[in-house]
Amino acid sequence: MAITILGAGVPACDSEPARLLASVVPTATGRFAGQSVVEELLRQHGDRPPRSRLARTLGASPLDVNELSWLRAAQAEMIVGDILGRLPEGYSVYHSLPIRNTAFWVDHLVVGPGGIFSINSKTHWDRDLTGSMRSIPIGEHAMPYLRDAQFESAQITALLAAVMPGTTVVQPVIVLVNPHKILLARKPDAVTVIDSPRLRRWLVGRTQVFSAEQQAALTALIDDPTTWLEAGQPLAPAHLHARFTALEQQVAAARTRRTTFTVLAAAAATTLFALATSPLIVTAVEYLAAR
Repeated sequence: MAITILGAGVPACDSEPARLLASVVPTATGRFAGQSVVEELLRQHGDRPPRSRLARTLGASPLDVNELSWLRAAQAEMIVGDILGRLPEGYSVYHSLPIRNTAFWVDHLVVGPGGIFSINSKTHWDRDLTGSMRSIPIGEHAMPYLRDAQFESAQITALLAAVMPGTTVVQPVIVLVNPHKILLARKPDAVTVIDSPRLRRWLVGRTQVFSAEQQAALTALIDDPTTWLEAGQPLAPAHLHARFTALEQQVAAARTRRTTFTVLAAAAATTLFALATSPLIVTAVEYLAAR
């Protein structure tokens, strides 16, 4: 996973410019929502040979199945980043923070009057989700989302406590992006599972636990790159985001071409069927008329 110098958290503000700044538009020093996923997607995609002219004409996707899952994951993080960018004044929002000594990163970290929240974005659009205390089954697979969320929050709590003893425990949150329903067999004790439309109201509704001075000390600690990973070669967030947007557009264009060919093929099949059966229909009508 690529390493970059981390910048200051983006102060949330319930306004359109701040919403864009906090979610998908990269800043000069910060990381945009979904950046770690975008980095991995582009790394994987960079090893693939380009599509042939015929493949592009027929609408073959530029991404394989695994890369498409990374694309959707990045889109989910950007959607949640957009929501977090509309938090009221008094909240600081961070994205794609790599966790020291692990291969994990936290999708979003929010510091506000109601506490510190590590937020994982998960995308399973248009599905009903059920789950237990340890996992959330997706199709035939039990996904360890709850376990992973607890692990990440524990790691971040330890990182902060090592520098600032007495830091409040980081609260893990799993945000499911626009599912039909969330049906948990039992409400998890340690992890909050919520759908994306309710996230902002839920965060703002938390009981205040930090003073302004405590929040300032915490954000100063989180803003320090050495809290997370030693500074590496800076990346260009704007360049990464531009490449991701171009890839999104290629995927959408390929989907449109496939849909167009499908419609045209269906229309051609219908026409051929009509041409093939019309003589039979005429013969049948003439036969009935002669009787």
